[in-house]
Amino acid sequence: MNKQPKVIYQLEADDLKRIITEAVTDAMERYTSITGIQAQAVNDNDLMTRKEVREYLDVTAATLHNWSKRGYLESIHIGRLVRYRRADVEALARTNNKQ
Repeated sequence: MNKQPKVIYQLEADDLKRIITEAVTDAMERYTSITGIQAQAVNDNDLMTRKEVREYLDVTAATLHNWSKRGYLESIHIGRLVRYRRADVEALARTNNKQ
């Protein structure tokens, strides 16, 4: 059983937001350094889901999977989620004339 005294803090909303933002930023930096994900790719606007990529490139799930395995299109794994960099998808589309 924890014998330490309980401490109650009183914070302003802005202070709490700053503390949480700093904690999340630190955790993301540690996560990206461990997994090798580039920080620039973490922005949701720069990432696409499997479905978005399949629709954009007009390919099947099997084709997308094979392209990822063969290194034609690098996938980013964030926990159980799989995402693709929008710039990579657009570059692949240009090289395959699928735009």
